[in-house]
Amino acid sequence: QAYLAREEAAVPNIRDGLDKEIIWANPMVHAKTPLAIVYIHGFSASKGEVRPLPDDIADELDANLFYTRLTGHGQDGAAMAQGSVNAWINDYEEALAIGREIGDKVIVIGTSTGGSLAAWAATEPGASDGVAAIAFISPNFGVKASGAELLTMPWGRQIAELVGGKERSFPARNALHEKFWTTKYPMRAVLPMAALTELAYAAPVEKAKIPALFIFSDSDKVVRPDRTREIAGRWG
Repeated sequence: QAYLAREEAAVPNIRDGLDKEIIWANPMVHAKTPLAIVYIHGFSASKGEVRPLPDDIADELDANLFYTRLTGHGQDGAAMAQGSVNAWINDYEEALAIGREIGDKVIVIGTSTGGSLAAWAATEPGASDGVAAIAFISPNFGVKASGAELLTMPWGRQIAELVGGKERSFPARNALHEKFWTTKYPMRAVLPMAALTELAYAAPVEKAKIPALFIFSDSDKVVRPDRTREIAGRWG
C-alpha cells in the first residue's frame, strides 16, 4: 500500500479516485486471502469502468482486490500519449505481482484492451504466474471502426491524423462517463492500443492453460465480437 502511494504520488494530474488501489477483504487486517482479484481496465478508461462488479465479485469470494491504472490513464488528455505496449505490459506484470502478494491465487478481470493484455500474457512463459482464471469482458482483439487496420501500418499515425485530426474526442454520456474515461486525447495515443490488439489477436491462445470466461455481445459497436468468438473457440 505504501509502495503504491509513493508510486502514484510521483505521477502528475491523476484524477481524484482513479489511482491504483488495493481493497482489502478485511480492512482492519491487511491479510493475504486465498484468492485475489486483479482488475485491468480498457483504453481511455479507468478502474471505475465496470464498478461495482469487481468489488461485488471480491465480496462474494472474500478476496482482496487490486485496481491498476495503465500508463497515461486517469490523468489529463495529453498524458494518454505516454502509453505504450511496453509500458502497459509492465503495468500488467506489476498488477499480477501485487495480486500474488495479496492472494494465494489470482483471478484477472480484463475489460476491452485490458483483456488484450491478459490474453497475450496468458501465452507468454512466466507472464501469468499465479493466475487461476481470467474473465474477459468485451475484450479487444480488433477495433470495429472503419480503417482501424491502418493504425498498425507504416505511416499509421500520419494517416490517422490526416483523416481524424491530431486529437480524438467523444462526448460523455453522463457524469460518471466523464469521470471515469478520458474523453479527449492525442490521436497518436491510439497507436499502441491498436498494436497491442493485434499482438493479442496473433497470440497462440491454443497453448493457453488458464481457464477463461468470455463475456461479450455480438452487437458490440466498439470492438470486433467476431474475433472474440474466434479467440474463445481457439482458447486452450
